[in-house]
Amino acid sequence: MTDKQQVIYEVLVGDGSRWIIDSTHRARSLATSQAHALLGSGQHKLVKVTRERDGGEPEIVFQQEGETQAEKPVTISQIDDAAICADLADLITFEARKTTGRVLRKYLDQQNLTALELLHDHGHLRDLRRTERLFDQAIHRIASVQARILDEAAPARIDLLYRLAVEATDAARDAGDTGAFVKILNEQGLTAALEAIGEAVGPGTRRYFIHCVLAAYIGQDREWRPKLGLVLDLLEKQPDDAALIHLDELCAEILDGAESVREILGAPQDIATALDVMMQLATGQYAPAGRADPLLKRVGQTMKRHDLPVTRGILLERVARAMSSTQPLTRESEATDRAVFPKLLKMLIAPAGLRGGVAMSEAVTRRARIVMKRGENDLSPGDAIARILAVLPNQAVGVGYLFDLHRSEFGKKYAAPILSAILNIVKPMNTLSDLLPAKSSPEDFAAAVTDLRHRIGADALGPEIGALMAKKFDRILDPNDDDAPAVRVAAPRKPRKKERGSSERVYAPGDIIFQEGDPGDEAFMIVSGKVEISTGSGEERIVMATLGRGEFFGEMALVDDQPRMATATATQEAAVLVVPQEVFKKRLAWLAEEDRMISQVMEVLVTRLRQHGAT
Repeated sequence: MTDKQQVIYEVLVGDGSRWIIDSTHRARSLATSQAHALLGSGQHKLVKVTRERDGGEPEIVFQQEGETQAEKPVTISQIDDAAICADLADLITFEARKTTGRVLRKYLDQQNLTALELLHDHGHLRDLRRTERLFDQAIHRIASVQARILDEAAPARIDLLYRLAVEATDAARDAGDTGAFVKILNEQGLTAALEAIGEAVGPGTRRYFIHCVLAAYIGQDREWRPKLGLVLDLLEKQPDDAALIHLDELCAEILDGAESVREILGAPQDIATALDVMMQLATGQYAPAGRADPLLKRVGQTMKRHDLPVTRGILLERVARAMSSTQPLTRESEATDRAVFPKLLKMLIAPAGLRGGVAMSEAVTRRARIVMKRGENDLSPGDAIARILAVLPNQAVGVGYLFDLHRSEFGKKYAAPILSAILNIVKPMNTLSDLLPAKSSPEDFAAAVTDLRHRIGADALGPEIGALMAKKFDRILDPNDDDAPAVRVAAPRKPRKKERGSSERVYAPGDIIFQEGDPGDEAFMIVSGKVEISTGSGEERIVMATLGRGEFFGEMALVDDQPRMATATATQEAAVLVVPQEVFKKRLAWLAEEDRMISQVMEVLVTRLRQHGAT
């Protein structure tokens, strides 16, 4: 039994000169089945299956030539965003190279080139322009996206990009010999090479020439793994800050390609395994369970040693794209996917939100709707959000996640449950220290506030809330502000006594406590039982939430003096504490004096919830 568990079957595809791992399997039948499927696709010249036992030498158990179909012409890849270029200096920035790399992804993968190599080598640019149709398609696609962003006519952008292509080709031809500087790179590293280039090249063309030298350096090898290895060599030679910026961009550019990542990562067992590896690399915590790939081990050590924000961002982008897909996380079962998902989610936790920001928050929410369901139907947006919040370690992470989610395309479509979730967190806050657990250190608190301030600074919920919260955070973090409260941990709250003027009321199952459209003059807290909150009636009735002991409802109408926006129905015998409007208004007035930010946040969120509830 032990021997069988240690046998691995690898399926590889090749063209006669090199082999690439397609997948790994524990059973020979699964491996050969995948091999036959690859042969049937007509896209591979050779397919083989190898068996490796106890880490020994692999032996070939299946190999067959495929009948390849006629080679299809290479086409551009679709893009929805593009860097704006006005001159050659703009064209060679990292963001512009990323745009070039993505629209020409299939061509660059075929040639084993980065966009840096393409744009800084006369021969590569000449070959691309000879393709004519592909070159024209790329120009027109990028120009159309830029024109949409700038709200201007596409023909003008097309003409500009053609002129820039000519300029780039001429500049690459006239760049001069890079050989001496590549030699310095190989022997001494990028810091020394930058010093030499600074002495030999004028400031007007220096940045372009640096790119030419780096392009020639990684062009010493045609394969993706050795290319990345060359960049790691430079990162291991103690680069200074200026050199680190170039190397961070170059490493990110290599990892931005699907084919390069496939070659570098090998063949992970499933999507969850690939996500796990990429997240470990992005966070500098690479710790493989089994044998470590030497190249990935170097990447992990480098990410831990250096702050490489561009590379980290590219890795997290890839994680977000894979996370938002509908492909199963594992090859086993829905139950396994459901168990794996929270573990992956916890790896993304930042001080106040998720690593990867808006895109990641949307991706994990879409994935949660699929993997956290019980039964055939996907979870509702509100239920998916609730499941994610239950996994997150504290309120700070939850608020940051919700702020980012609100700014996503998902957030635009499902704003109501997101705003409702934010309101549920914000309402009970007396101080900002309520965002963290009781034993959090001042350093943890400062990190969370700084992270939240960054996320709110991007107008997560609009300028009014962002300005209020940012001001509050500034006061907390500024030790020279005499009016600023000290960073402290909130003391455990004592149970509150029944509010003077309030009373208890009991409802039988099925009793309607209030109806949508009724005037609101009371709020309620559940002492026991269950209450269902819903909108609409008959077949159009939608249940928004089911509330239990200790939860509050009916307060929105009291905050803004508007009619009820939902119906509350007792689903079990429910005892509730009734808070009259007069008492509630007194509490709001006190809250406004004690913490104006929380009071205004509540008013703004109630207004927005009503607006979205009406759409």
